[in-house]
Amino acid sequence: MMGKVENQLISVIIPVYGVEKYIGKCLESVIQQTYKNLEIIVINDGTKDKSAEIAKKYAAKDHRIKVYDYPNGGLSVARNRGLEHAHGDYIAFLDSDDWLDLKMYETLIKVASDNDADMVKCGFMETDENIGGEKIFSFKNQISINNKNKLDYYFKGVLWTVVWNALYKKDVAKQVFFPENIIHEDNYSSGIYLYLAKKVVAINYVGYFYRINFSGLSKGGVKKPLDKILSINKLILDLRKLNYLDARLDWKISVEIFHFIRGLNSFYNVVGMRKSLYNYLSANLDWRRKVHFFYLLRSKNIKILPEE
Repeated sequence: MMGKVENQLISVIIPVYGVEKYIGKCLESVIQQTYKNLEIIVINDGTKDKSAEIAKKYAAKDHRIKVYDYPNGGLSVARNRGLEHAHGDYIAFLDSDDWLDLKMYETLIKVASDNDADMVKCGFMETDENIGGEKIFSFKNQISINNKNKLDYYFKGVLWTVVWNALYKKDVAKQVFFPENIIHEDNYSSGIYLYLAKKVVAINYVGYFYRINFSGLSKGGVKKPLDKILSINKLILDLRKLNYLDARLDWKISVEIFHFIRGLNSFYNVVGMRKSLYNYLSANLDWRRKVHFFYLLRSKNIKILPEE
């Protein structure tokens, strides 16, 4: 059990790129947290606008803020760099175009301390300033998990597959590095966190505000349709090294490959697949998608290729 709650340092890692419109609100929501023992780590990921300049002005007024300048590497690289600088007993991630309820860290660290939890998760509100509207994602009741089936929750929706609606003990967070040069990196990291954490608590509280902003570091950039597949595949391989096998992960990656083949965009066109992949999808897709998969093969004239 850790010491008194107020003595525990929380490191908040904030990657920054192209968010000069939003970084002020983001930082204000951290500075004004009711829990004051914070280390606020801003990673300037080679931004070309005034985001880093704005962050440095905040740092000049608040000693808890440290700004580190790096060439552009992407969100995963920026988060990993933040982890290298983090000294906190707990670690949290915050996207620089989002913001927090002012009691978020006070609420989460109290739950973590009271329950000796390695990870505490809360709900979030999604906002879309382009079309307007808000949507809340929240846990109906408090959930406490400390058994070998923690990864069951990985398949229970978006609250479990994003990393920023949580507080992590440093012993867990420091073991996990985000896969670099891949977007949808949370699909990997959130699964590893669940595996490593001895105890996880989720609470009925909305503490995080997620902004849909396609120009920022976390939601913008070049679209890479294969990346969710690559992220989940890395999760499967790394869990396998830890002797953890779960057929649902085979189903999950099969669903993502199915969506890739369906290709509802103009980025690419699938013309063929190896026999081994065909067999894998046939074995692991659910019945409804399997029927659609066979239809896609015929309608798109996708060739089944022999192994090399």
